[in-house]
Amino acid sequence: MKMGDWRTCHSFIINEKMNSKVWDLFPETQRVREMLVRKIQEESLRTYLFTYSSVYDSISMETLSEMFELELPTVHSIISKMIINEELMASLDQPTQTVVMHRTEPTSLQNMALQLAEKLGGLVENNERVFDLKQGIYGGYFNRDQKGGYQQKQGYQREQRGGYQQKQGYQRDQKGGYQQKQGYQRGGYRNQNQSSY
Repeated sequence: MKMGDWRTCHSFIINEKMNSKVWDLFPETQRVREMLVRKIQEESLRTYLFTYSSVYDSISMETLSEMFELELPTVHSIISKMIINEELMASLDQPTQTVVMHRTEPTSLQNMALQLAEKLGGLVENNERVFDLKQGIYGGYFNRDQKGGYQQKQGYQREQRGGYQQKQGYQRDQKGGYQQKQGYQRGGYRNQNQSSY
């Protein structure tokens, strides 16, 4: 419809299959079909003007009448209603029977709103970068994953046999024994649970 091809729309809605399933079930079937065709033509005209009003400087109502196979008074009435309802920024030139499109520039308020939206978008991006940077520096115990969540950081080392085991260390104390190193590091702090052997 937005391309002005109302006939294709007509063929989708009114055909043998739809007639047998829907339209033939109505009383006065022929009048129903005629009404549907007319509505398709009128709404296709409206949709076409919505879509291409920014492309045209002016367009002849006679051309629109031929495109959509509508009477000239009907085309005039549809366009007049669109202009009155402020759906179409245009005016009618009666001597030449043309529709003159109006170019509307954004108001100062609209320009300010656009500028504000751009600045807010930049502020949101900067805040996200600062947040990610802080998580990268201070998030020693938790790492941010790709989905935006957080997961505990655990260390594993590969064995010679190809498997993986959790890293546990032992260190020799001053008395000659060994004590187990456990704990997690977070932001430079270490909590150790020690046991001597």
